[in-house]
Amino acid sequence: MICYLSKFRLPQPSLHASLCFQRLTHLQRLHTHINKSGAISAPYSIVFDIDGVLVKGKQVLPQTRHALELLWKNKVSYIFLTNGGGVREVQKAEELSKKLGVPVNYEQLIVSHSPMRALVPKYKDANVLVVGGKGLSCKHVAEDYGFKNVVTPEEIHNAHPSVFPLSTHHTRPTSLEEEYIRKLEKPIDVVMVFHDSLNWGRDLQICLDVLVSKGGKLGTIKDPDELHSSKQSTPIYFSNPDVVWSTDFPVPRFGQGTFKLCLEKIYKHLTGQELEYTTFGKPMKSTYEYAESVLDKISPLADGDNTKRTVYVVGDNPSSDIAGANAYGWNSVLVKTGIFKPKNNENHHIHPATVVVDHVEDAVRWIIEKEKMKTQKQ
Repeated sequence: MICYLSKFRLPQPSLHASLCFQRLTHLQRLHTHINKSGAISAPYSIVFDIDGVLVKGKQVLPQTRHALELLWKNKVSYIFLTNGGGVREVQKAEELSKKLGVPVNYEQLIVSHSPMRALVPKYKDANVLVVGGKGLSCKHVAEDYGFKNVVTPEEIHNAHPSVFPLSTHHTRPTSLEEEYIRKLEKPIDVVMVFHDSLNWGRDLQICLDVLVSKGGKLGTIKDPDELHSSKQSTPIYFSNPDVVWSTDFPVPRFGQGTFKLCLEKIYKHLTGQELEYTTFGKPMKSTYEYAESVLDKISPLADGDNTKRTVYVVGDNPSSDIAGANAYGWNSVLVKTGIFKPKNNENHHIHPATVVVDHVEDAVRWIIEKEKMKTQKQ
């Protein structure tokens, strides 16, 4: 694994936290050394959600470091699978490393738009409208993936302030080059929502403009008969379906799935047609297939081992983490530190997990104990 620790300036920890961090760093180095030497690691893996499981808003949950320490002691491979994103995987890994205070390799991290790399062969040369994220961050991610022609709602708004006149404070104050404007005026071939929108009104407006346009040409609209009888002008992809997600606010906040619901409702109201779309992220099968390929890479099964990999998913959202894990045939562990807030110790009524625990440390202890008991019976 790549160690990022030398790059970071962490807040001054308490003596206990400092000793704990030194112990974790030692265990991480030992774990890396053992893997390089070819020693066999634990015959199971863990997939962690992040928000609501390991962190809450900007705060790391107190059980997180103890949970990771247990994994390193028992040589258990793990990855992070989140419906968050908006930045390059390398950057997200560095941010998570700083937050957790332990090294995170970008190869261990899957964000919601990571599986959208699979769209590159189909849309490599297409004119792609990428929605979401801060500034041009998602544009840069898409370009890193291999999409050659990427535009954003912010760029369109800069070139044409009247596209959303209710909000003009983000528009460019100086004139734009003609070549830049001509590029933005090319028809949009596909819309990809990479991350949560930071300007819902503008982004809903521009997405809708593309969907009802003539061949993706902004500033045009289909004739009324065609608008109510034909399919949308361009395909649209969403990186995750989360209606809400967990932060440090007392109740969950709207996510990308809510943005999608709004767009569906508006499109149906104006056209009478159902919006057609493709969604990635949890609980979609494609995302779990992608996660399995990552596990195969970082912790391959022994040669000649035809047994199915044992995987535990630890999450806080029954509708994404637990539903996806259950559908894919993986074990699911539901924690109470995020979206799921039971009155007592009951399981979720629609998407019941394999087990419900209080927090991530309890989840890891339960998994390790379950695997030890399994080994003893063999």
